[in-house]
Amino acid sequence: MVDNVRRECIMSMYEIYPLSRKLVFDTFDKKKYDITRTQQIIMLSLCIEGTLTMSQLASKINTSNEQATRAVAQLVDKGFVIRMQNPDNRRVINIRLTDEAMRFMEKMKNEILDDILGKFSSVSDSDMKKMKDALVFINSILKKVLK
Repeated sequence: MVDNVRRECIMSMYEIYPLSRKLVFDTFDKKKYDITRTQQIIMLSLCIEGTLTMSQLASKINTSNEQATRAVAQLVDKGFVIRMQNPDNRRVINIRLTDEAMRFMEKMKNEILDDILGKFSSVSDSDMKKMKDALVFINSILKKVLK
């Protein structure tokens, strides 16, 4: 019985993932921010995490170090990311968003939030509360699983 519930949960995640990704990234793409999907994900990750090593970033966004490095190099050229040598290990490169990128991300998040809020306008307050509670719970479970 428990294994069936676990399987159903995993299958539901397979259904939810493309739907939530489509909702966020279709809205993002509509805004024409002139950054690639990988760059979007990198900037969102850095916005949440602050500073990451290149290896941590590649792992977090589920890509190779080489692809992450290329995307970060383009973001450095755009003035959105700063590379810094790790003071404890000179071979390790830390990256973080620039102040310009933080302002860009704040503007972008507000614009996208407004668009997505419009899409949820037909959903009742009661259903939105249930969804919020479910998502908070799901996030807590996923964080436990990924430790």
